[in-house]
Amino acid sequence: MNIINSTSVKTTGSSLIGYVTTTYDKLVKAFGEPTYSESGDGKVTTEWVLEFETDSGELIVATIYDWKTYDPSICRDGEFKWHVGGFRRDALDAVEAALKL
Repeated sequence: MNIINSTSVKTTGSSLIGYVTTTYDKLVKAFGEPTYSESGDGKVTTEWVLEFETDSGELIVATIYDWKTYDPSICRDGEFKWHVGGFRRDALDAVEAALKL
């Protein structure tokens, strides 16, 4: 599975799909540095915007983010329950598979 971490991935219309509990360091190892730091309204301090390309060529969009922690150290220290967004349930499946949870 090929994974792209990019600001060019279209996420408009995506929504919360589920959660994954893991560490910031494991997310960085799997997906690279976060795509975005603090959002304009401060509700998200860390976010990955990802596009997974499956072996069959299907594209799956997923976002991983903290929500209303207002302090990045909260989600970057130890285990944290991250929000996972996407267009379909397979976004969570793709994130979990990449993390091998």
